[in-house]
Amino acid sequence: MRPPPALVSAAGAGLLAATFYPLGVEWALAAWGVRAVACALLAPGALSLWLWQRFGRARGAPLLPHLLLLALPAAAAASGSLFFLRGVPAAIQLLIAAFFALSLRGGSSVLERAAKTIHPYAPDFIGPYCRKATGVFAAIFAAQGLGLAVLAWAPPADWALASGVLAWAPVMAATVVEWAIRKSHFRYYTEGPVDRVLRRLLPPEKTEAGRRSLAYIRAKRLELGMPPP
Repeated sequence: MRPPPALVSAAGAGLLAATFYPLGVEWALAAWGVRAVACALLAPGALSLWLWQRFGRARGAPLLPHLLLLALPAAAAASGSLFFLRGVPAAIQLLIAAFFALSLRGGSSVLERAAKTIHPYAPDFIGPYCRKATGVFAAIFAAQGLGLAVLAWAPPADWALASGVLAWAPVMAATVVEWAIRKSHFRYYTEGPVDRVLRRLLPPEKTEAGRRSLAYIRAKRLELGMPPP
């Protein structure tokens, strides 16, 4: 199963915007100054709030991210302070941390819901692992958000690079580590070349969790009329 194209597009657009926002803002500030850039950013902030009122409100989408997209440039336009524009990357990270943490309410998690969106037949026994991983990522985003807030208050010479491209390095590293832990724990493999190698190195029959995954896959494929793995 592949993730829905709209989900991939939205996630990709958000990641690109968060990564290159500092570089774009630094370039724009050099050309136009704080207030002009802040006023220009009010337009997408207002559009984001309108979209929430038009579509997101009825679906229970949180209002806070859209308010921040409008409030931070508005504060910069009113005060002329660069801090509010440089605070956007920190706000993004802290909002993601809050989103991950709040998803743990009710016994589920954002990672479990994402897994079941990509793999509709994902078993329920992945839930506890997904909750732990969600908590770890929430902590990482929160720590990065606080670090970026410090950089916004006392920016180094390479603030744009540190708050943009480099700020996502810990998340990418954690994603790779989580993938390796997940593969070694559940030992669920596809027919891809990497998974074929992992299956030889880490056969699912050797651990209880691996045997559980293998039994579930066999039962589900039999239920769906598919050949065994």
